[in-house]
Amino acid sequence: MEAYIELKKVLFIVSVIILNCKPNYCENNILNKNAKIIIIGSGPSGIAAASKLFENEFHNVMILEAEDRIGGRVYTTKFGNYSIDLGGQWVHGTKGNIVFELANPYGLVDVSDKEDSGLDIVGLDSSGNHIDPELANKLTDFYYEYVDSLDSRKDPASESIGQRAEKVYDEFFKNDSSALNQKRKFLDHLELSRNQEDSAFSWCDVSVPGLREYTNLEGDQWVNWKERGFSTILDILMKRYPNREKEHPIFNNTLLNVEVLSIDYLQDVKGPSVLITTTKGQLYKADHVIVTVSLGVLKEKYMSLFIPPLPVYKVNTIKASGFGAIAKIYFMYDEPFWTLKNNTRILHFSFLWNDAERKQIEADPEKEWLLGMATVLTVEKKPNLLSLWVSGKYVKQMEELPEEKVFNHSVENIQRFLGKKYNVTKPIAMLRSRWYNNPHFRGTYSYRSVEAHRQKVFPEMLERPLNEQTLKVLFAGEATSSHRYGTVDGAIRSGWKAADRLIDHYKKLSRTSAPVA
Repeated sequence: MEAYIELKKVLFIVSVIILNCKPNYCENNILNKNAKIIIIGSGPSGIAAASKLFENEFHNVMILEAEDRIGGRVYTTKFGNYSIDLGGQWVHGTKGNIVFELANPYGLVDVSDKEDSGLDIVGLDSSGNHIDPELANKLTDFYYEYVDSLDSRKDPASESIGQRAEKVYDEFFKNDSSALNQKRKFLDHLELSRNQEDSAFSWCDVSVPGLREYTNLEGDQWVNWKERGFSTILDILMKRYPNREKEHPIFNNTLLNVEVLSIDYLQDVKGPSVLITTTKGQLYKADHVIVTVSLGVLKEKYMSLFIPPLPVYKVNTIKASGFGAIAKIYFMYDEPFWTLKNNTRILHFSFLWNDAERKQIEADPEKEWLLGMATVLTVEKKPNLLSLWVSGKYVKQMEELPEEKVFNHSVENIQRFLGKKYNVTKPIAMLRSRWYNNPHFRGTYSYRSVEAHRQKVFPEMLERPLNEQTLKVLFAGEATSSHRYGTVDGAIRSGWKAADRLIDHYKKLSRTSAPVA
């Protein structure tokens, strides 16, 4: 009898709660799980945002992807029997790097504890001669010393890396006549190396104060994915690895080959209030949209992509922020013509042009792009491959050329620089990136520009949602990261941040509509 009375009490309390439940509270509990969220772009930030939302039981999440694959600028593809990366390739730093922290427990990455990360750097000029090792070491010291000294110097906001290098070169090498006589040769090479790091077309566009904002994480800067590729991190985020039984339903909720034409966030209707129109005329409605397209795409399409137009601060940020491109050309050989020393992970060839050969190449518009090939690397765990890196303004020139000419020119250049010291053989296959020419990217990654610092516009302004009350349109991607821009880990954290904004948004809605006891 007592048990029966207790049961009736419980049922009475439950009925009171149900009767007193405010309609909005009940609706918000439903909306929390059924709010329609569309993510534009399936790169690391988009995948990270979707994963976080699914983990928090948001079930109505869709990704629209313009390419025929997921991954964005993380692009692992097959080249012969190897998995190679046309986009992001290394994990830069281990301490505090979320990519490393997610991958390392599974033994997926190769880490060096050496100070030089296992790099063997060999400098050669365009006559095929080795650069004097002592002079090469001084050049390396200069490269890092003038960068490291940025923290201790007071610089005008408008000073660029290029201006700084020109300014301090003579002072650094004042007692070295050989270096002074080869100033142009060395600075041209340093600019290409710098552009390769920053994804800039010119180091005169890269801000000195901006470089201070980037956080260098401790540990190996050349962490590789062994026989795998960087897209492994996407499988980890989506729970496809290590156990597919726990996989988030991201693949089934991603539409490929869908290019967005416009995002109308002024819809004043009941229900989903953002209208997305695709280039094929398809219409999609959402409560919230997370835009993860590259800064390159935003620069090209910000005027037509958003209805109404973006606010002035957002437009200024997009226009002033730095975004460029680098390119990779992979060569495959029957057998490597090079050898690695013991404990060497990467053989790093640095190419420096002599004046005579430079002038000769400059006179040939079709081959001028070869001046941008400053670095050739062996590829870890893929012993028959070389990767040829092109940077600066020359990236655009290379991408415009047909495959056959890029192949022939590159073979010629390898022979020019390495032919004297190595028995160079002809590659059997080539694969190259074309990020700048691809309208879905228009480049590789962002950097802090002189113009952005001049105008005082920064990544956090790009990341800011258009309406912080309704969160109709949010932004994510590496270019929205204040201190890890240009990195995959920065992109992932930005995707999580956008998802967390929505999660917190619905928690607040639930609290403000809570029932009265």
